[in-house]
Amino acid sequence: MYRTPTEYSPEGLVMARDYERCMSSMCKHVANDEYYGTPFLLEPFQRENIWLPLFACGEVRGGRWRRTHRRAIIGLPSGYGKTETAAAIVLTVATMEVRHNGQYGVVASSMDQVKNIFEKIATMIKLNDTWAKQWEIGTRVITHRETGARIMVLPNKADALESWHFNVLVFDEMHVYKDSKVWDAGLKGQKSIAKTNPLAIGITTAADAQEGFLWDVLQEADKDSGMYVYWLGLDEKDDIDDPRAWEKLMIASWIDWESIEDQRNTATSKRSFERYTANRFPGKKDEYSCFSARQLNALVRRKNDFDFDKAYTLGIDGATSGDCYAIVAYQKRKDEKGKSYSCTKEWVFDTPDEDTGHYPLNQIMELVAGLCQKHWPEVVAIDPNRMIVMDSQLRDTYGIETTAFAQNNATMCQATAIVQHLVKSKELRLKKCPKLKQHLANCVEEDREPYGTRFGKDSKKRKIDAAIALAIASLAWDKLVAGREHYVALND
Repeated sequence: MYRTPTEYSPEGLVMARDYERCMSSMCKHVANDEYYGTPFLLEPFQRENIWLPLFACGEVRGGRWRRTHRRAIIGLPSGYGKTETAAAIVLTVATMEVRHNGQYGVVASSMDQVKNIFEKIATMIKLNDTWAKQWEIGTRVITHRETGARIMVLPNKADALESWHFNVLVFDEMHVYKDSKVWDAGLKGQKSIAKTNPLAIGITTAADAQEGFLWDVLQEADKDSGMYVYWLGLDEKDDIDDPRAWEKLMIASWIDWESIEDQRNTATSKRSFERYTANRFPGKKDEYSCFSARQLNALVRRKNDFDFDKAYTLGIDGATSGDCYAIVAYQKRKDEKGKSYSCTKEWVFDTPDEDTGHYPLNQIMELVAGLCQKHWPEVVAIDPNRMIVMDSQLRDTYGIETTAFAQNNATMCQATAIVQHLVKSKELRLKKCPKLKQHLANCVEEDREPYGTRFGKDSKKRKIDAAIALAIASLAWDKLVAGREHYVALND
């Protein structure tokens, strides 16, 4: 946990008090929970670490109030009301600091979040009679009927902020920013209105690594006298698995042991829990392997009686060079007690031609064609975008009907979750599949919000193609085969 040292002025404390009175009397909670429609009252930690530093730090110079902190980064764990707080700040400042043609904005992390934040601000306005009369809610812009001030929610693109001079600009979920372009564009527009005390606030959770834009900004924050940082989260020395360390997170009235334990149990990965609940930047990717050697070794010791006479799916992944080609067959079976288990079979080409550096594509396609002709799979799952040549030739030359499984985040996070469950539950069988086992061991966690976690490569870029092929094959089974694997067509 970190907080920039602050010093409040008497005038600032009065101002912060008045701003809080405005917010608590006019803003209402708009989340879909039991607090909906109730006054937005600051919790002690919000007042001491967010509100007072933003509004009570400064001095009067030349008859004008000058904020000490015109830039701020507020780091809060998931579930601490970041979006509602952003909306409340924008509406409060727009009310207390009347600006004709003023500009107030929130930069959202995605297009879905643009709509979400806009609706929250609009709902806050609708729930207050005074604001409802003052503000006109349009499709994309909320306009003050008397002053012409505008409230906008924008996508996190630098060109969306060009030519705007925001009196208040809130950057929601800065951890998604790949570089400083969006942040720089917002601050650039505020330079021309510096005398009006513009405010730029980043509200976010931790990013997925100790590198990148957000990490760099935090490391350099102490060098910026106009920057305030409040970061609520576990420190590097804290043991994330020790419940005693969680006490420093339980400063909001709705956060307790049970809620944190629930988040740990439902997190898609340890890395995800560290980012979103502990609000700590994860270390090196290699420290977050998806599977332990002990887990995988247990799967090798179990019987893997794959049967081509029963329903199965094929997953294919690879590249003509660099990675390798992997084909994995997957089927679900039941033992004599009726308990499910999952069998696998592998074909992995990981030695390219010495002269060309490419893999024998024709040989690989003939293998797939042979499998399909002799032991027809229920589904041949492939990403046509990554493997366009193989996909087209399997269809056109060999007459094999493939099924597209694009390796986007939505698909692969879902597929990864299936394999993680199979390993954790010891349902997966890996006997006689040494390369598949190794590729699973090479996988590290990659968070891809809002979808979850997917398989990623470690810093050594070790191969994971067989793990990807298994993930696709298991997803194809769950989506297209499960429940009908024993179906037998009736002849007329």
